[in-house]
Amino acid sequence: MPIIRAMCQSCGDVELVPNDLKVLVCSNTGESSYTFHCPGCDHIVRKETDKKVVEILVSAGVKMTFWRLPAELNENHVGPPIEVDDIINFHFEVSSPTFLERLRSYATKKPDMS
Repeated sequence: MPIIRAMCQSCGDVELVPNDLKVLVCSNTGESSYTFHCPGCDHIVRKETDKKVVEILVSAGVKMTFWRLPAELNENHVGPPIEVDDIINFHFEVSSPTFLERLRSYATKKPDMS
């Protein structure tokens, strides 16, 4: 089984086997990284990398996982961004003793078609 050398910020160079690592590739952008638990300090290490390193790692037996950006990133957003005051107001709104009653009444209202 091949030995793969990687770098942990806390421990320095560490030796790993292919099952210790995972390659992650974004299907939307092609950006890639690899991740592993450091055998020395048990921290999770994540390093961005390029296509060439991905090919080397996968050819050595490291499993590759694809992931996608959330679809919400492609949605059109209307209105101003949420600010701290909006969060505070929301907190007070949901803390109100009548919040659940008002929420239920909105859910059961029929839309006004006029």
